[in-house]
Amino acid sequence: MTSLTAPPPPHQLMSEKPNETNMTLRIWQQNLNTSMTAQASLLNSNSATDWDIMVIQEPYINFLCNTCTNHKWHVLYSSNHYTHPQQCTRMITLVNTSLDSNSWKQVSFPSSDIVITQFSGPYGHCTIFNIYNDGNSQSTL
Repeated sequence: MTSLTAPPPPHQLMSEKPNETNMTLRIWQQNLNTSMTAQASLLNSNSATDWDIMVIQEPYINFLCNTCTNHKWHVLYSSNHYTHPQQCTRMITLVNTSLDSNSWKQVSFPSSDIVITQFSGPYGHCTIFNIYNDGNSQSTL
């Protein structure tokens, strides 16, 4: 006697099918060592669509003091990225554009090494602190 089982459901982003059964935020963290190649590879990989949020340390920053991304991501810099351009941007947070922009907000914080983002949805309330600590001091903490 043989029994048949249904295949597992296909992988979906939280925002592709909003319902009560999908209550997670998927987060990817990576240090890109300021490599444009590593950043492009990450953003253009098939696995990039598996994530709702990417917290990136040492992203590639161009001569205009901006990072490079594609249309699938909102870029969040530190609150003083544009007001204190002499301070090097050492981390960014990327939020998938498929997430409802009304479900998250950036919280202003006076540090060039911290991005704070608050999320609210079927998964509850979540605050993500993306902190860059260079390892030589604890000044950010």
